[in-house]
Amino acid sequence: MTVNVTMLISSIPENYPSDDRTHRYEDGPDVAYTYMLHGSGALVVQKRSEGVHDTEVVYGPSAWESVQGDAGSGR
Repeated sequence: MTVNVTMLISSIPENYPSDDRTHRYEDGPDVAYTYMLHGSGALVVQKRSEGVHDTEVVYGPSAWESVQGDAGSGR
C-alpha cells in the first residue's frame, strides 16, 4: 500500500506551497512501502523490494503531522 506522509506546516520551507504538504511513496510492480513509528516519535518509511527492507526516509517527530498506509514490522 502506498504511504502518505503529511508534513507539519511549521516544518516546510517558507516558500514551499502549504497545500502541497503530503509526500507520497507509491507501490510499484516490484516495490512496496511501509512505515514504522520509532519510540522517539520519528517516522521511518521503508521500501521493500525482493524481500529486502531498506529505510527510504526518516522524519523527525516535529516534521510530520499524519501518516496513512501499511504499518510494517521494521524487519
